[in-house]
Amino acid sequence: MSPKARITAAGRLQRLLAILQWSAQQPDGALVSELCERFGLSQAELVKELDLANMINADSPFYDEMPFEVFLEEDRVFVRLFSFRRPMRLTPAEGLALVAAADSLVDADADAATDGDDGDGPGPLARALRKLADLLGIEPGQAVDVALDPDGGEPGRQLRQAIAEDRQVSFVYWTYGRDAVARRTVDPWEVFSEHSAWYLAGWAHDPGAARNFRLDRMQELVIEDAARTEGAPASLDRSARTVDEAPRVVLDLPPWAWWVAEAHPVISAEPMDDQRMRVTLAVAGSSWLERLLLRLGPGATIVEIDEELGGPDLAARAAARVLARYQPR
Repeated sequence: MSPKARITAAGRLQRLLAILQWSAQQPDGALVSELCERFGLSQAELVKELDLANMINADSPFYDEMPFEVFLEEDRVFVRLFSFRRPMRLTPAEGLALVAAADSLVDADADAATDGDDGDGPGPLARALRKLADLLGIEPGQAVDVALDPDGGEPGRQLRQAIAEDRQVSFVYWTYGRDAVARRTVDPWEVFSEHSAWYLAGWAHDPGAARNFRLDRMQELVIEDAARTEGAPASLDRSARTVDEAPRVVLDLPPWAWWVAEAHPVISAEPMDDQRMRVTLAVAGSSWLERLLLRLGPGATIVEIDEELGGPDLAARAAARVLARYQPR
């Protein structure tokens, strides 16, 4: 049997994307045997590819920044696509930054010289700069006034209006901790800024408790006719914890694993006497926590964990499933 041809890095990435796209289209999960046959892989090679997929953007502190999530349960692969399906587009701010950077590289006099009857016209960078500037409604080289919005943008102004008029608001909101999208009704109390992001402090009617909401996770914001039923307390909690009812886990980490406190949303982090750190995390789901615990290995100890996440033996059971994949069938 001739040896299998070595695949390039670009080819491997294209194959991985094809595997993920096809698997995501199977509502009941894709059979491991079918994936192996379709893409010419052994079971061990397929597992290796899926492990690679789980490493992509895994260290992002924001769950919604993951392009996809991959599960391998028994003989089936489940894939959830997030922003992976959306085409990449520049935001106006990114486009403006690109115009400013490219404009500094374009010699206006040289481009003007080539733009005459005897020239060949402007170069490719100048042409691209012109097209992007036209989309933004500006002129290349134009001085731009930068207005830093102190109000949290249009949502912040609407929320302040509702507060001034003593009215409720409703909006569609993505909750990080539960990876859930729902319409929320809130008695708004205050709009504030924390860690370079804007938040609303208010009384959420569905759980019947005070909550903080990130403005950039709100959609379809509406000022309702109903008056607020809950007044603001004398002292507001302005801590930027928007995890709502997310389940939590408390971990003891050795020094080499302190990066967890910087890379993930942490509710609290306390240094211990034995050079370890105790961190409390709001968890998006048990599968995410399993991957983190497997990456940390035996050095991380679960001190407390909400029952809905699977119990203190979560890491051991996840490791057993991984080992079972490599057992001969």
